[in-house]
Order: sequence, then C-alpha cells, then structure tokens
Amino acid sequence: MVQPQQERIPNPIIEADELTKRYRTAIGVDRLSFRVNQGEVFGFLGPNGAGKTTTIRLMLDLLRPSGGTLRLFGHPVQKHSMGIRRRCGYLPGHFKPVETMTAEHFLAFCAGIRQTEDPLLRKAFLKRFELTGKDLHKKLKHLSHGTRQKIGIVQAFFHRPELLILDEPTNGLDPLMQEAFYGLVLEAVAGGATVFFSSHNLAEVEKVCDRVAIIREGRIIACETLANLKRKRFRRLELTLQEPLEDLRIPNAREVSKIGNRRIFIISGDLGPTLAAVSRLPVADVILPEPDLEEVFMAYYKKGENG
Repeated sequence: MVQPQQERIPNPIIEADELTKRYRTAIGVDRLSFRVNQGEVFGFLGPNGAGKTTTIRLMLDLLRPSGGTLRLFGHPVQKHSMGIRRRCGYLPGHFKPVETMTAEHFLAFCAGIRQTEDPLLRKAFLKRFELTGKDLHKKLKHLSHGTRQKIGIVQAFFHRPELLILDEPTNGLDPLMQEAFYGLVLEAVAGGATVFFSSHNLAEVEKVCDRVAIIREGRIIACETLANLKRKRFRRLELTLQEPLEDLRIPNAREVSKIGNRRIFIISGDLGPTLAAVSRLPVADVILPEPDLEEVFMAYYKKGENG
C-alpha cells in the first residue's frame, strides 16, 4: 500500500515575535511578527525610513531590541550572535568598506575572517559582475558607486552562506548587472540558501520574492505571497478621449477624476477585460503608469478599514 506523501513542515530560519525597537524620541519598529522559512526569498518592502534597516540591524545584533523576541536558525540572536553571523552573508544598504583597501585586499580580508571562501566561486562571481583585475587593484575609494556595490555583492555571496541578508542590494547597479544579481539570488536559493531581501522597489521584489512583508512607519501592514500581492495591487489608468462620453463604464475600473475629455480610473483585478474595453473607445491617448509604493500601501489600508 502506497503511503500518502507527508506535507513538508516549514523550517523557520528567521522568527520575529512582537519585535520592537524604541529610541528616545521615536519608534524604529513596532511589534513586528513574521517568519522566513528555509529556501524562501522573503521581500521586506517599504519606503526609506520605514524600519527596514532597523530590522536588519536587530537581526545581526548590531542593535538591541526594546521588546519582543528574535531567533535565527532557531537560536536567540543576542545569545548566539557570533555563530549566527558566520552563517550569514550581509550587504548593508549603504555599503561603505574601508576605502583605503584595494578591492582585492578587501575580498581577501573577508575570506580570511570567514575561513570558508571558495576561490573558484569568487572568481566566477567577479567574472559575472564584470569586475576586472584593474578594478580589483584599485583602492575602494577610487571605484565608482556601482563597482563598489558589485564588490559588496560578491563578498556577501562568495562563502555560500545559509542566510543572505540584503539591504537595497541593487542600489547603483545598471539594468544588466541587476539581472545578473537576480540570477545569483535564484541560484543561491536553488542551492538551499534563504534570502531576506529589503527594498523600496516593488518591481524588483516581484522578480525574485516568494512572499513579501510591507512595512510602513515601523509596522508591518501586510504579509502576502507574491501571487496575492499581485492580485490585490491596483493600477491607475489615464484616458484622453477624442470626444465627450457620458456614463463611461469600464470593467474592473472605478472612475476617480473627470476633467473635460480626460478621465482617470483605478483598476483592480484582471487587466485584460479593462484593456479590451478601452480598445473599443475613441481614445486619443492612454497612460497606464506603474503603481507607486504609496498606492500599494493605500490598497491595504482601505482593505483594513473595510474589514
């Protein structure tokens, strides 16, 4: 008799419960609770100042919490911070290595601290990010911001960490290098790593993340799978008509502004029926801008207000 396959029990790598950090005049994060499971790419999405970097510093024991609990790999962070850090790869949001070092010296220094670096892997990463011997022999202060960021990515990945903690990792990268980075993240996960990915860029998070937590003003206002986030996201549609039309109805669209022949709608749900209806209208111009992060936040606020 064939036994039914047992459902795989998630193995949490990061566990935060009511995590809070207070400063004298402000609250950095307020009662955050979330889980990140092994093999997951977890997006931490919010604008600058929302609490993303504070959360990361608490995870690495660079800050101490005012309340709540935080465990990585099943261990309390404050009691096991050194062992936890050895298992992590970290790229800070404002990557500022010792500028008097050459890039080569800096990477060698990182490898010596970790004692687990694979020289062949480092060489492959350098090639992937188009870092040449000329770049490596320069002092870090003489490298461009984008090149320094690529060095930062290499040092975070080249020792095959179990957990990657990445704060705004594509800051300063051109589109080609951004794609190289996304590929590297997916390869790390395929190899068993877990990724905590902090960003303010919704489109970037959508490329690689399995789940996303949205944080604003120190609080998580939503924690969704990427599929749910996409379903609940709404967009703005701006139409300029060739002639006045009364009682204009478009599927999945709610009109929010009407000035002459210019109409603005908020679209929710499937975009297909909306575009099909628009194609049959006497349209002079159509604009379908990408939703900004504030619009995504407002969609969740309205959901909460409506119960």
